[in-house]
Amino acid sequence: MRLGTNTVNRTEYHLRRRNLASPLSDVRGPGGRIRAVAAAIRTGIGRGDDTNRIEERIRCAEAAGLPLTLW
Repeated sequence: MRLGTNTVNRTEYHLRRRNLASPLSDVRGPGGRIRAVAAAIRTGIGRGDDTNRIEERIRCAEAAGLPLTLW
């Protein structure tokens, strides 16, 4: 964490929101993203999946919330 003005914080927020790898870019919002990831983990554990399959489920849940792009 760093100290910054409101302008600096807003600029950083908008830059991070444009980064598709950032949780801030998720169209479901942070709460929706964490609920989707938690559901993917619960489903994997419930089905007895190995860790690689659970990680794949997590990646799919994260990718489902990415905004659509044309490029």
